[in-house]
Amino acid sequence: MNLKVKHIIATALFVFIALTSANAQCIDLVKTKGFTYLDTSKYIPEARFNALPLREGDNVDIYKSFFKGRTYRIVVVGAENMPKLNFKVTNFQRQILYDSNITKEESWDFVSDKNQNLIISVEVPEAAKDKKPQSGCIAVVVGFSY
Repeated sequence: MNLKVKHIIATALFVFIALTSANAQCIDLVKTKGFTYLDTSKYIPEARFNALPLREGDNVDIYKSFFKGRTYRIVVVGAENMPKLNFKVTNFQRQILYDSNITKEESWDFVSDKNQNLIISVEVPEAAKDKKPQSGCIAVVVGFSY
């Protein structure tokens, strides 16, 4: 193998390990903080959750289906080094159903009045102009009860 191929393989391996490590940290955030705020004694976590690394100033939209008659709790948490996250829940016409900027809560409980697809928009506030932006994991955990 020539040196260029070895370099490409080493770089790919490093990127894979770095991404796997970041993903493991995000999964730990869900297990330690996300499920605690969800309160698994009252809410059943959905089988799929969203956990990903973001930087200050980043935004992400997560699309979820909700079913009529179910009571839901949406929890949005960030790693300890991250600022307090803001999240909104909107319909596809972008009508705001919930805004954590108003309530200052990390979770929202509601009963879905119909089968619907909603958008959970998470915003990591901008870093101060004189500071380097922090990066860390955020997690969106949705649970339901009957």
